[in-house]
Amino acid sequence: MKIRRSVLKDTVAVETYSGESAYGPMYGPSVSVRCNIDPTRRLVRAAGGSEAVSEATLYVHPDDAASFTPQSRVTISGRTSWVLSLSEQSLRGYQVLAKVAVA
Repeated sequence: MKIRRSVLKDTVAVETYSGESAYGPMYGPSVSVRCNIDPTRRLVRAAGGSEAVSEATLYVHPDDAASFTPQSRVTISGRTSWVLSLSEQSLRGYQVLAKVAVA
């Protein structure tokens, strides 16, 4: 049992981080993803193990989680943020949703 997409009420634009170039970070094309946004600040561990303050948490469908790699660029209501961490949530062995922390 996965979370239904009809439950996800918000939309964000995500550009998946694809590496570094001579001119800075490279990102893939912008993709619109449905999610639920929790605007609460939280202290989280970033991908490198350092602590960071997350400005929002996005709850996304598990099939869309691959777009949210650490350092990916996320635009929420015109404001650009970056993915700090991604954690998958499961219930009784089923992958239910993915939780994305952005700064």
